[in-house]
Amino acid sequence: MTFIRAYACPLAIALFSWFVHGDARAEGLSLAHVLDIERITPSENRYLVHLDGPGGTVAAEAFPAAVVATHTPTTLANAQSLGASGRYWRVPLPPETPFTAFLRTLASRPDVKHVFPDLVSTRQTLSMGIDDPEYPAQWYLAELQAERLWERSFGDSSVKVAVIDSGIDVAHPDLASKIIAPKDTWDNDEDPSPNPGEFCFGGGGAVCDEHGTAVAGIVLADANDINIIGVCPDCSLIPIKMLGDGYLVSPQGSLSGDVAAFEHAIEYDAAVINNSWGFNESIPVPEVLASIVRIAATQNRNGKGAVVVFAAGNEDREITNDELSAMTEVLSVTATDRYGNPTPYTNKGASVDLAAPAATLSLAPGGGITENFGGTSAAAPVVSGVAAWALSVRPELTAEEVRDLLKRTARKDPRYVYDDNGHNDLVGSGLLDLTALVHELYPPEEEDSPPAEEIEAASWGCQSSASTQPWLFLLLAGFFARRKARSAAKKSGPD
Repeated sequence: MTFIRAYACPLAIALFSWFVHGDARAEGLSLAHVLDIERITPSENRYLVHLDGPGGTVAAEAFPAAVVATHTPTTLANAQSLGASGRYWRVPLPPETPFTAFLRTLASRPDVKHVFPDLVSTRQTLSMGIDDPEYPAQWYLAELQAERLWERSFGDSSVKVAVIDSGIDVAHPDLASKIIAPKDTWDNDEDPSPNPGEFCFGGGGAVCDEHGTAVAGIVLADANDINIIGVCPDCSLIPIKMLGDGYLVSPQGSLSGDVAAFEHAIEYDAAVINNSWGFNESIPVPEVLASIVRIAATQNRNGKGAVVVFAAGNEDREITNDELSAMTEVLSVTATDRYGNPTPYTNKGASVDLAAPAATLSLAPGGGITENFGGTSAAAPVVSGVAAWALSVRPELTAEEVRDLLKRTARKDPRYVYDDNGHNDLVGSGLLDLTALVHELYPPEEEDSPPAEEIEAASWGCQSSASTQPWLFLLLAGFFARRKARSAAKKSGPD
């Protein structure tokens, strides 16, 4: 038997394996994950347990109570039922009773299936200490469970996101630290900030253009305890102003401005290019624009390509297959509300790739926030932020692989009907799903579960040779004898 060449362990670990159930496993937790157990306060009979978890070492306190699972519904004296089934109980430690003896007594009962200390993890919670004051109001991040991304990474400054839009406040405190190569193809200069008077419907000389700043904020507002937090807060921003007041009239608002904006994103090697703009009418994409979009999507990042994201549009119409957002190299994003319902304005069609919540809270020029954003313009940057995050943790991915990843992990919400290819014209492959995305990139480690007699004590952190610890063989012999007896008892009772 392989345990003969085991190493000797501290007595506490060996005893722990005895007292928790009749073998070397507890419900949902392998003892191979236990790195150390040490006493905290003798008078309280509490222990500090160190576990080897998927996110690293986890410290947890074993409080003076046990969680007990029974074979059949029952009632345990002085215990608190954990549910209506009567199968799970929290049993308090009797006064002046050693914790290990307490576990052994419970485990010896024939009606008990599993016993484990009532652990309380002290690992950092999902709140992650984010202190940006408007973060609690960013419902779309809570809906998506964005903290699942941030548990792994806040992004990487080497991942550059080009936001092609209207004016962007590059001096905003949530954006200023991450600016790279700002460009204004509307005014043909290097300052993409909003111009006073633009988009001030009804006149006036104030700064009224919030669109571009809001889009940039959704993607990558800094985690700096100010305002909000973006989806990829440590990524970098290439701000490109392409839209100004009078677009489609001014010479700068012509097709050449669109091409110049993409040229700039290509020149500075953007990894993601967000486009919360498009043509109001259904027109075929000009080939000159289509060609430069393809170049960006296939040649940036040394041939791995940039992820090009386009908002599907807000005209409540059908997107034809020859439009800009219908290009194969583009991720076309529609918008849902905070409950995952379709929005009444979003465009639809066979080319839609996936849907994301329309973020209503973001940054505004002048250092503040806006609560009036929305539309597919606000859904596209959510996807762009996720794409940037994915490239931060997996820079080897191509743009095509990222597009496929986001679509493949999208959630098939039952409120929508999907065709034989898994597509719905309103939400494409489904709703953006960050939990599935993280599981895809970080698959849970499959845990091997060999029989208890084959588990080497070395996996429990043993150090010295077994030959120098004769007491260990006596302990193990008693352990397996007891295990056999309990197995026989279990077979004779109900399960």
